[in-house]
Amino acid sequence: MYVRSMTIMLVEKGTLAQYRYLEHGAFYAIIVLSVVMFAQSFVHIPEVITGLGGAALIGVSFWSSIRWNRHSRQG
Repeated sequence: MYVRSMTIMLVEKGTLAQYRYLEHGAFYAIIVLSVVMFAQSFVHIPEVITGLGGAALIGVSFWSSIRWNRHSRQG
């Protein structure tokens, strides 16, 4: 629910238009979270791993967006 609310806020403020890969990272984080939730039906996965996995994907996509913005301004 938090990721959805954050995504809606970013769309309304226009932040997703500035960061090219951030939206993709959010979708990948949602996919990973759904896979982890399914896997938790069979084996215990600590919540720390779940949270860090989603945060890492969003962080990498944010970092990639910043790199893309720097590269496109120079070229």
